[in-house]
Amino acid sequence: MTISPKPHATTSPWQARLPIASRLASGRYTTTPHGGRAPSPTARCISSGYIPRSQLNGGSNRAGVSPTSPLRSPPADTPRWRPFQLAFVLLNLPALANPQHPERSGTREQSIADLLWFPTGGGKTEAYLGLTAFTIAVRRLQPSYGDLDAHGGVAVLMRYTLRLLTIQQFERATTLICAAEKLRREEPGTWGEKPFRIGLWVGARVTPNKTDKAETWLKELKRQRGRTGRGQGSPHQLTSCPWCGSAIEPGRDISVDVKTYRRTRVICPDVFCPFGTVLSVEGLPILVVDEEIYRHPPALLIGTVDKFAQLPWQGETATLFGAVSKRCERHGYVTEDIAATDWESTRHPATNDAPAARTVGCARLRPPELIIQDELHLITGPLGSLVGLYESAVDRLASWRDPETGRMVRPKVVASTATVRRANRQISSLFDRQTQVFPPAGLTAADNFFARQRDTAKQPGRRYVGICAHGTRIKSTMIRVYVSVLGAAQRLHDKYGRNPITDPYMTLVGYFNSLRDLGGMRRLADDDVSSRLKRADARGLAKRFDLEIRELTSRLSSDEIRPLLDRLSVAFPRRRDTPRPIDLLLATNMIAVGVDVSRLGVMVVCNQPKSTAEYIQATSRVGRAAPGLVFTVYNWARPRDLSHYEGFEHFHATAYRHVEALSVTPFAERAVDRGLTGVLVSLVRGRNLAYNGNLRAQDFDRDSEVADHIVGYLKRRAKDASRERAIGQRVETELEDRLRHWNQQRLTSGRRLAYSKPPKADDIAGLLHHPSEGTWWKTTCPNSLRDVEPAIPLLLRPTDTDTAEPPFRPPSNDEEYQ
Repeated sequence: MTISPKPHATTSPWQARLPIASRLASGRYTTTPHGGRAPSPTARCISSGYIPRSQLNGGSNRAGVSPTSPLRSPPADTPRWRPFQLAFVLLNLPALANPQHPERSGTREQSIADLLWFPTGGGKTEAYLGLTAFTIAVRRLQPSYGDLDAHGGVAVLMRYTLRLLTIQQFERATTLICAAEKLRREEPGTWGEKPFRIGLWVGARVTPNKTDKAETWLKELKRQRGRTGRGQGSPHQLTSCPWCGSAIEPGRDISVDVKTYRRTRVICPDVFCPFGTVLSVEGLPILVVDEEIYRHPPALLIGTVDKFAQLPWQGETATLFGAVSKRCERHGYVTEDIAATDWESTRHPATNDAPAARTVGCARLRPPELIIQDELHLITGPLGSLVGLYESAVDRLASWRDPETGRMVRPKVVASTATVRRANRQISSLFDRQTQVFPPAGLTAADNFFARQRDTAKQPGRRYVGICAHGTRIKSTMIRVYVSVLGAAQRLHDKYGRNPITDPYMTLVGYFNSLRDLGGMRRLADDDVSSRLKRADARGLAKRFDLEIRELTSRLSSDEIRPLLDRLSVAFPRRRDTPRPIDLLLATNMIAVGVDVSRLGVMVVCNQPKSTAEYIQATSRVGRAAPGLVFTVYNWARPRDLSHYEGFEHFHATAYRHVEALSVTPFAERAVDRGLTGVLVSLVRGRNLAYNGNLRAQDFDRDSEVADHIVGYLKRRAKDASRERAIGQRVETELEDRLRHWNQQRLTSGRRLAYSKPPKADDIAGLLHHPSEGTWWKTTCPNSLRDVEPAIPLLLRPTDTDTAEPPFRPPSNDEEYQ
């Protein structure tokens, strides 16, 4: 069956915006809404994603395709835009091309956040990558507003929630930036001398924070012959060149220069590649070290929402929002903390590798123009509340005042998801903007002009099969299902000549709701499943030997994820020049978003996932290029599973109707207690460079204009997000309490006050405290937006007076398997 979303937005606001977008179509061809009429046959062809040759060469013009259009139908294998992608890009061009557009105004009533709501695998990523390309290009062509430099700095800020999703989208976006950089090199007079770059800004376990750590990683890699320590940040985030496809080997193609330019470079090994050793000195236009991202802000910055917890801790993050005043001709932009390092100086003598350099003054950079939030449905619960709270700081730091009109200019916000409910309330709480959902609702749920629900008799989709074995343990049921699927796939693959049609079903994806369930099934797969497959021919199936079993969970390091995803694309049978294909992949909800392997075709889900959105997202990982098959195994002893099994057909026919509403309360009492200090310090350090340095916490005055502005801004934001004046007043009281404490700390005699206490500095106190320090103070600031509570060690004793350790008693056989 095919599951189709039913948008909930009204169409009237979009009908007012569509004519503007249509005029930007450059006269080649335009698609227009039906205006209340049933879609014509021509319009149906366009809405399917492709424009037939007959309609491009003198065909009917009922859907807005000009019969005299100069377009010619490209070859079948040529990538083409889908109509909803074109419409979404055209719809947002006015706001991105004109900073004074009402959708980017400082008022909540006029500013708009666009939500791209389309099924999984429909092409949402390509749509907002098109907006990204336009934004970084038009920024170079626009004049400077006031003293803001538009040729440098971050133009697009793209955020994700999971590291797996971030890494995969980083690879796709790098291809776009490589294309933009190649065009810039060909026309430097048009696009400027500064290169287009992309930065990956994620946690320290994924990428290094400092260039010195990148050098340490590279030395360890060479010393241990290709192996590095687990959990250590790695600059090896691309396994192949995104432009030419050549394999990138970290020991050969990654170099770290810590003596001269302090750069980590990834160079393509192909000498004919534009980003190889011959045609490019810099190599691929990527930045994967935090320190280098701060000194060379990339045009496109991709990061996780967790990383924004570093805003109050790292003053260098102000460069991402254009707050700069000095630039080193060798090392890039210089903040006060960077200037205090032992490798930075106002003058650098000439060396064999570089000319002499000095630190010069520079204009502020224009803040990001576009903020993209992918997988919006993951921004919910405690994480969503803290993200919404920190978004108050991000939104203000990315805003600037137009010198011509005196109005505030905010960044354009675009979000995307395939599963959402009550989007208006969620986006209002997160981004303080009005919401418009695209595509708008059509006359019927089966056809909204940009997407049609296809007849599964003509176009196979995904078939869902529910299994519930009453009176049988679910592990026994899972063993039998796994053996049946793996054995049947092998038999069909052998019967039909091992062709690509049967290959998608040779790799079975097992989905689990917890690591505990996955671990139990891993043991059974190694033992029971493997042994039964060896004699599966007795049941009419085919034998399979030595299963290649892999896991995709949070326990994998970042270095292990990318090779695993590459192996999932390897088809059966095995070839000499490719690694062995994977027979069985066991995964948790880590696979629910971000895994785009079109080859996968079959999945077994163990128990009903906790949320409908998770179920839709997870099962959408299969059946993208070939018909999908999903087996959902229910536990008859769980009432919720039994309820879903009894209403199986109705639930799957109306799955999107059951998507749960998301809860985001950024100014709830608990969220304010945990995150308000971080937001306050982020605004202080990012708004005014006089307070940016670590030691400048001593200079901040409670009675300054900056303090009054921050208090007033956060008070208004809290009142608008919650729609309650009392909450705004409570936030004001909390801010005053923190500012009063800050003032007391800086007036303490005999010491200086810093934001973060430097190591080996007894005369300097730190204003901020880490959650790991124990008691949560008013100035405790989280390092991550996910884990805000300190760890609590527990020691269980038999009695209050008995302090001896309990004696060890080996479990009996019955207890071990209970």
